[in-house]
Amino acid sequence: MPTLAEEWTAKLAVWRSSGKSITAWCRENGEGYHRFRYWRHRLEKSESAKPGRFIEVRLGASPLILECNGVTIQLSSGFDATLLTDVLAVLKRM
Repeated sequence: MPTLAEEWTAKLAVWRSSGKSITAWCRENGEGYHRFRYWRHRLEKSESAKPGRFIEVRLGASPLILECNGVTIQLSSGFDATLLTDVLAVLKRM
């Protein structure tokens, strides 16, 4: 059974990949806005203390190559954000 932190980490990943506002996502998924903000703040605060964290980037015409701890990921314009989220979640657990 996942912990609340694991559950909310997954929910935040789904929200990020949805492209929706917090308000719209919470309304569609039956989550409280303030609870969502609490968990987002709590988890981002704990993530910022970890070395090697990922940041959001915007892709230009040339592919972006990400390298971290021996793992290389090449992203081209139009990549599948959901797939990338899933791959990063798996890598994070390793």
